[in-house]
Amino acid sequence: MASNRVLFISNGAGEDSIASQIIADLPESLPREAMPLVGEGSAYKDLAPVVGPRQAMPSGGLIQEDWRNLWKDINGGLFCLTLKQIAWLRQQRQRFTQIVAVGDLWPVILAVLSGIRPITFIGTAKSDYHHPYSALEAFILRTFQVHSLVRDEPTAESLRQKGVKAAWVGNAMMDGLVPQELDFKLDKTKEVGLALFPGSRKATYQVLPRLLKLSQLLAKRLGKDVCAFIAVAPSIDTNELAQACSDFTLGDCPYPGWHTLTDKHETADPQARFFLIKGHLADVLKYSRVALGLAGTAHEQAAGWGIPIVAYEPGGESHLRWYRARQKGLLGDALIVSEDRDPDIVEALFNLIHNEADRQRRAEIGRKRLGPPGGSERMAAIITEACQ
Repeated sequence: MASNRVLFISNGAGEDSIASQIIADLPESLPREAMPLVGEGSAYKDLAPVVGPRQAMPSGGLIQEDWRNLWKDINGGLFCLTLKQIAWLRQQRQRFTQIVAVGDLWPVILAVLSGIRPITFIGTAKSDYHHPYSALEAFILRTFQVHSLVRDEPTAESLRQKGVKAAWVGNAMMDGLVPQELDFKLDKTKEVGLALFPGSRKATYQVLPRLLKLSQLLAKRLGKDVCAFIAVAPSIDTNELAQACSDFTLGDCPYPGWHTLTDKHETADPQARFFLIKGHLADVLKYSRVALGLAGTAHEQAAGWGIPIVAYEPGGESHLRWYRARQKGLLGDALIVSEDRDPDIVEALFNLIHNEADRQRRAEIGRKRLGPPGGSERMAAIITEACQ
């Protein structure tokens, strides 16, 4: 039996990123491994060995957004994969002295079935601001003595009243957002910085071309140039993404890891210029006044940084689907959900850029909802103490 070995189980690309930030703050002497349930866990590179059965699912992990995705995942092997994951956990349980479950309650359930104790839960999916933990979820957390580190103090207090050992120690997703010393020569009097978040799943390759077009329409609506910074998730292939944007050419940039996307046909002023980076979200946020996208964790990090976000769905905020409704509840007015029509989306961005008072109001709401950085270090200390 390996002493004091921790297993992180994470349920999504954003959750992988949060877990990796916590892992980075663990003592080097504490062995750790990671079991991503969705995707390949590229966020764990150089931080923890990736273990356990893995298989990409058609839904990308978003079963709740559309329950038809559950049937697609079952046809894609979800049931067999789950059995393999449970079997692997039970076979390996003597190797681990603690499980850290990151995301919703599904990793907690797998941890319970593994027989490994104690369990620490980094709860990212629910909040009393929008969708509180149910009585059944609280029962599971209480019965199996799961130490629950949730995303805000109202949620922690609500769980404590239900007998759950719960605390809010900060939000790990706001840690590690340290910008580099780069200069993109952004003239704020003539140019508007815009963050683009195309997401971390297969749909990203269809989403980004639309975001590029919207950025160009925004430049024309503003009557000034737009400098758009595209945040590419670790799970996305940059070359494949560039190929999906067939009207644009991928070019080099003076800064390591950065690329440019240049429209093959755009000649008229004003224009939108595009910079693309995998990782380095803090640099994207540093230069941006507002954000546009269809992402998950990146939206929340932008809100916490004080950057309001515009997303879009058919019907706008009056007909939100599960995932965006949940995010709207978590972020409040830091997130605007527009009707899914180009003129509506562009107008929402235009109004946000021009109304300084409203933009600052939304920025403050985002900062309050996400909280200050420092959460990952405190979570790492709690995890380390539980191993002693």
